[in-house]
Amino acid sequence: MTHTVLAQLLAVALFVAVVALAVVVIPINRRGEPISARPGREDPGWHGFIYANPDNPNLIVPKRLGLGWTINFGHRRAWQAVFGVLAFIALSIVISTLAGAHGRN
Repeated sequence: MTHTVLAQLLAVALFVAVVALAVVVIPINRRGEPISARPGREDPGWHGFIYANPDNPNLIVPKRLGLGWTINFGHRRAWQAVFGVLAFIALSIVISTLAGAHGRN
């Protein structure tokens, strides 16, 4: 298997992982509506733009301001997810560098 094919398979795996995250993980919300969405209550997990609430069972929570989602850094699996993404990026860089070096020879 050439490095180009390996890089293409890695790109497809990244795409599948992102789609799986968007379809499966993000919609999971065991508590229903977030505390910050309840009238008159501010979720104590917000520290500026960082959310860390170990009492909230959701790994991914809606942002307090604007659109989108953020990671609950108080969740037991948050750092595993962060390091997994960083490891995937590092692996992608290494493979693409090796594929580029191999192609020049």
